[in-house]
Amino acid sequence: MVDVPGTDDRELDGLALEALAEAYATSPPSALRDRMLGAARQETALQRALRARGAWRLVGVVAAGTALVLGGLVARESRLASERGAELAALAAKNAELGTQVERQSHQLARLEAALDSQAHVISVMGAPRTVTAALVPREGVTGRARVLVDAASGEAAIVASGLDPAPPGQTYEVWAIRGQGPPEPAGLFTVSAEHAVAARIASVKNPAGVTAFAVSIEPAGGSATPTGPIVLVGGTVS
Repeated sequence: MVDVPGTDDRELDGLALEALAEAYATSPPSALRDRMLGAARQETALQRALRARGAWRLVGVVAAGTALVLGGLVARESRLASERGAELAALAAKNAELGTQVERQSHQLARLEAALDSQAHVISVMGAPRTVTAALVPREGVTGRARVLVDAASGEAAIVASGLDPAPPGQTYEVWAIRGQGPPEPAGLFTVSAEHAVAARIASVKNPAGVTAFAVSIEPAGGSATPTGPIVLVGGTVS
């Protein structure tokens, strides 16, 4: 009797099943195989489409977010530009106002400098060793008084007046030097301030000792060669 190695029943069942599977193993029909491959391809295409759709959705989300950010930046820059424009407009208005103030103050300073120069000139003439003066009194219907002062040596002259009204628009006051019966000689122009007072330099007078009187008339702006307007002040000289 030949000894047969012992074999477990479960092992025999496994071997039997494997043998049975090999015995009955057959290749699937080609139609079934094609359908399975087609289904696999469709599933792959569907997965690709879904992935692509998801990618485009992501692109859309990113684009929308970018548009929102850019829109916010544009709105912010627009607001800042508007604010800067308003600030620049305010600065321009302020500069214009300051420019007007500076111009007005410059005019006031120029008038003040001219007044100081005239006053210094009057004081200089009054302080001369010898002067020729004339106290001018108003003609009928005129108010105000004036005094003409002339340095007898140099002929430098000045006039001091008070109570006179400013000359009408387009006109000015003109001083005349009178020598006896001779024609009046132009001796300078002057203006009267709103304070009705004046201390001004007038033209130098040649040979002051020969002047017997001074007069003041109202003439067109720029003066005249001979009196054309009314004589408002007149007075004889005193040496």
